[in-house]
Amino acid sequence: MTTDQAFAYRTGGDDQVTIREIRIGGHQTGTIGPRPDHVVFVLRDGTATVTSDGGEQWVVGADQPVMLSAPVAYGFDTDTSEMVLLHVSPAALGDADEPSEFVQPEPGDPAVRPLLNLLREVGDRILDPDLPEADRAAVNRRIVTVVLSTFTRSRSDVEGRLRRAIRYVHDHAGDPIDVADIAAGASLSERGLQDLFRRRLAITPMQYLREVRLDRVHLELGARGSGVVTVREVAHRWQFAHLGRFAAHYRARFGESPNETVMRTRSHR
Repeated sequence: MTTDQAFAYRTGGDDQVTIREIRIGGHQTGTIGPRPDHVVFVLRDGTATVTSDGGEQWVVGADQPVMLSAPVAYGFDTDTSEMVLLHVSPAALGDADEPSEFVQPEPGDPAVRPLLNLLREVGDRILDPDLPEADRAAVNRRIVTVVLSTFTRSRSDVEGRLRRAIRYVHDHAGDPIDVADIAAGASLSERGLQDLFRRRLAITPMQYLREVRLDRVHLELGARGSGVVTVREVAHRWQFAHLGRFAAHYRARFGESPNETVMRTRSHR
């Protein structure tokens, strides 16, 4: 890193969210390699050119936040007197095992305003070393929520995580799993998982899990070549505890009751 003159900064936070307010007072160039945290980069004045290791380049002005994704290296050239760097851990954003790559907002996108307003509101609190632990946790949750609403994950990243979530559901459909388990299997937050399924499949993760389980029950009831089987036994094996609700969902999906599937299968043996 090179700079025209020495700089000073204030920093504070914890292992989830850290803020650095940097006063430079001159031209600065350098690189920032892949690192443990995602960094939201905001100029208070001046301009900067940011180039990713994939060749993408952004020329940004004051109050135009850029997400420096943890797994990506960047080069930068700034002409500013003050900037803010908000470090957010991948764990806080629900992608600890495989940090995401994020998409930059378009210039002038009004969706960035809540983030800028929140940084001004809570910056001093994050920097306060005496902030009570419960208050810091609450501030961190607000930061994470707004960051995730400001920056979206890249298309390839999203598609990969959706495939992992779907695979996890299919691999564990017979286990007593919930949304938190599926999210962890896809390296997503629960909210991120819910949003992903809603946007891509127009369904919730638990609805998708229920449909997979119904398919497994239907396959099992319809494939028995011999032996005695009860609907209750198969339904419980696929985690359906309430038989009345199970039967209603089954009929809605397959146009017949579970018992009708069993009788139809037996009549064709």
